[in-house]
Amino acid sequence: MAVVTLFMSDRDPKKTFTDKREADNYDKMLELAENVSLWMEKSIKGLNEEQIESIGMLIAENKDALAKAIKGRPESLLESDEPASEGLDDKKVTKISS
Repeated sequence: MAVVTLFMSDRDPKKTFTDKREADNYDKMLELAENVSLWMEKSIKGLNEEQIESIGMLIAENKDALAKAIKGRPESLLESDEPASEGLDDKKVTKISS
């Protein structure tokens, strides 16, 4: 029987990863999403909590594409038809039932 090392997300204990770097990147993405959501909640009135969280996650998941657009390539946001999910490969994510 093989032994597999799993790394648990600090911010989402239901997620585990087989790669420490992936777990760290996931936690960093969730932290960015939370901070963006809090910033937007203070800055934009009229959005509900679900909208704020969705926008925060969208920005966090696509931070590299957004950074490229801000640095002078706005068309880069429209180059792909599918959302540019950043960094996380679902094959490396193991969901733990609670």
